[in-house]
Amino acid sequence: MAVSRRTRIILYSTAGLLAALAITAAILVQRFNPIARTFVISALRERYRSDIVLSDFQISLFPVVHASGNNLVFRLQGRHDLPPLIRVRRFTVDASFIGFFRSPRRLRKLNLEGLEIHTPPKRRDTGQSPKTGSGHVPSAFLMEEVVANGATLETLPADPHKDPLTFQIGQLAMHTVGKDRPMTFHAELNNAKPPGFIHSDGEFGPWNQDEPGDTSLSGHYTFSNANLAVFKGISGTLSSSGDYRGKLDRIEVHGTTDVPDFALTPNGRADHLRSEFQATVDGTNGNTWLHPVRALLGTSAFEVSGAIERNALEKHKEIDLEARTKGTGLADFLRLAIRSPKPPMIGKIGFHTKVKIPPGETPVVQRLQLDGAFTLDDVNFTGKDVEQKIASLSHRAQGEPNDTSTTGVAARFAGMFSLRDATLSLPKLRFDLPGARVALDGHYALQSGEINFQGTAKLDATVSQMTTGLKHILLKPVDPLFRRDGAGTAAHRNQRHARQPLFSAGYRPRPETRRR
Repeated sequence: MAVSRRTRIILYSTAGLLAALAITAAILVQRFNPIARTFVISALRERYRSDIVLSDFQISLFPVVHASGNNLVFRLQGRHDLPPLIRVRRFTVDASFIGFFRSPRRLRKLNLEGLEIHTPPKRRDTGQSPKTGSGHVPSAFLMEEVVANGATLETLPADPHKDPLTFQIGQLAMHTVGKDRPMTFHAELNNAKPPGFIHSDGEFGPWNQDEPGDTSLSGHYTFSNANLAVFKGISGTLSSSGDYRGKLDRIEVHGTTDVPDFALTPNGRADHLRSEFQATVDGTNGNTWLHPVRALLGTSAFEVSGAIERNALEKHKEIDLEARTKGTGLADFLRLAIRSPKPPMIGKIGFHTKVKIPPGETPVVQRLQLDGAFTLDDVNFTGKDVEQKIASLSHRAQGEPNDTSTTGVAARFAGMFSLRDATLSLPKLRFDLPGARVALDGHYALQSGEINFQGTAKLDATVSQMTTGLKHILLKPVDPLFRRDGAGTAAHRNQRHARQPLFSAGYRPRPETRRR
């Protein structure tokens, strides 16, 4: 069937028109590329108050707007001494034609590859007049979704000699980015030390281009499957969750932690450690202030407060803490240090101590410094042999040597302590039993096990009252030699051993070499 002359004219005209439109569109796009690139650079420069470098930029307008670029770099104006504020290896943008030419320009999705963010420290006070305004500039773009998987966030400390704080973010998605209100975000990352998985949802912004560290953020986090064994001397699997709010350089965190199998290695047994905490975190350097941590070890409660520099144990930085408890279970603390399923004694413990680990290259146990006081109340020994000997000492000290019962004999310990160079000093240690009071002064070397103590034991009974039969009669004449300071018997004791228990269950008083 022959095509009519009129049909051929229409077809030729349509083809020519389409070709003309294609040529016109190509020319417009070619001319629009540098215009769009200039606009993008200008808008980003104003929004982030930064010098912008964009090595390559391409844009197409039909059938939808699609743009891409490589090596996008933001440098804070006047701060070329710092790493770039933002660096993007490659980005792509998708938008509808109508949305792109609205104000602000609405982008459906921005995908960032190789995103690096370097948050600078706050400017030091130079005496100049502060900038006016809120520090927020409305953005020329409104992005419905931003995806930046594999991003790096690094906060730079004010002290140039300190290491920056770096986060490797596996997945990062942000929504409603660019409008002068906070954006929402979802982030997932692997924590380096202790290794574990962090999941966080929250709000960030609006961006403060005058002081990026003043940019607000808030949200909720979960931290799971963190292996504590990377820290020498402890083990367990930690999980934590909580909420945070504040600015990058001062984040207030309220959360909880749970370690169902916490243990001191290699000798301790595992116990359940839980805590509820409030803390202030400096997001620019990772330093943390605890105020306070309320912890529960098994069923025993204690509190910890103070300051911890980031990576303190690994980088030999200082830790300053204060720990305290009152009238809580002794057995839970003893289980951490022994392999036996049954603790050697039960009772209640109270302590208040300052903990300091100064910087240095020596092992932590040699740098650890403690200063405080403690009490052990209602102490009963769980071993039958020790229990019988302690009860026998108490009965004899009360002048009841024939009493063989082992119940109702509770001991009390109290004293001051100080730890320096792996040596524990106990200058005012008291050990009290019904009928007996022992005051000791000495030290205990943690690593060698050496013990060196001296002190005085005061017993209610006289020497003769502690014995029976013929000994009771023969010792009566010497009773006055041992009576002093209101005690029926007072005796001096020097004890120096290596790797021996601090107290001997079979203690027997002996006369002092010098009479008073």
